Amino acid sequence: MSYDVFISYASNDKIAADAVCARLEAAGIRCWIAPRDIVPGRSYGEAIIEAIHGLKVMVLVFSSHANLSAHVPKEVERAVSSGVSIIPFRIEDVAPGMSLDFFISSVHWLDAMTPPLEKHLDALVDTVRKLLPGVPGAPALQTSGVWQRSAPPAPPAAQAPPAPKVAAAPASSSKTIWIGVAAVAVLAVIVLAAIMMRGGGNSQNAAVQPGPTIPPSTPSTPTNSNPPSNSNDANNSNPIENAVAATPTPAVVSSLDPIVGCYQWFNNAPVTIRRDGTVIGGPFTAQWHAGGTTRAYTITWPPATDTVTISPDQRSLNGANQYGYPTSGTRKAGSVGLVGVWRWPNGVPVTVFPDGTFTAASFRGTWQGTDPSRGIYTLTWPSPVDNLKLTADGSRLAGVDQYGIVISGVRTQPCAEN
Repeated sequence: MSYDVFISYASNDKIAADAVCARLEAAGIRCWIAPRDIVPGRSYGEAIIEAIHGLKVMVLVFSSHANLSAHVPKEVERAVSSGVSIIPFRIEDVAPGMSLDFFISSVHWLDAMTPPLEKHLDALVDTVRKLLPGVPGAPALQTSGVWQRSAPPAPPAAQAPPAPKVAAAPASSSKTIWIGVAAVAVLAVIVLAAIMMRGGGNSQNAAVQPGPTIPPSTPSTPTNSNPPSNSNDANNSNPIENAVAATPTPAVVSSLDPIVGCYQWFNNAPVTIRRDGTVIGGPFTAQWHAGGTTRAYTITWPPATDTVTISPDQRSLNGANQYGYPTSGTRKAGSVGLVGVWRWPNGVPVTVFPDGTFTAASFRGTWQGTDPSRGIYTLTWPSPVDNLKLTADGSRLAGVDQYGIVISGVRTQPCAEN
């Protein structure tokens, strides 16, 4: 198989590199990336050199990790020697180290430090197309050497952090978000990604989990620990710009709907679904709404808010959400404070931006410093939306939420007045 682009990156930037690869290949641009394209049993170095010599463009995922890498400078040197066009794709605000300075210090980079990542990936696709004749959308133009532009693009206008959004519920019970990054497979991968866990769910099936929306059987007050988890590097979903729907209005019914009644939830918590369109689970009140098909319903719970504390060494965080479900994270990028990339216990990367937003796969939330001097922050995730169906005999509810968590409840009797 022939390739168009070589992707050079440090191992710590694999999420971003995979996102770059996914976006370029979605645009019909064939990419060579290690270790995916190295034939098992073959010399690693030999395969890389051969790939570079056979390609026309190199995309360098540039960061502090690339500066410290032993192999990235060698790949860049080989590319320059072979007349390969180099596009530095800068994901971190750092200057090139001594090993890269000679090759790219005077080059105008494609900066990808401000969210959303998708717009930077689109700009990268356009740039690669200009250097590669024959690929979809490419002009009949080809250059060699280190790619440059006459002047860097004007910085985007500052934007206020978006308010928390309610993510749309999945279309079917089999959907599990990596969520996907999401944008196409890209955001899932990246990001960056990166996001929130609902305890009690299956972390291997859900990209992001903010913890079950129903409190334990004995209601507890909100705790100051940590919540959600994130998704695996999503390869085929469009992160962040996932469809978002407004919170449904309460479904006031004139007659008794089949869903109305009392249930024992999957985590043994009692839940009462009332005829006025509300759902009571411990100290929490949600809204239910009848779906477009027979015995299909949605239940929208209050947004999950994680209160987390960063360790003194800035390498980990711990906390819980208001539903009482704990979570934790380990730092993968960044140095001080909440901004950076964290990996949730289920493997999902959560990317926290300086503008007060964060992403995990296809989900976006907002954060703020509760007491930054003590390392205490809050992250607010989109409202969990359960998509459920009531069995024909009315005895059981079952389905999933938009985070991929399996939800169920068994009807109980007697039931308090609705």
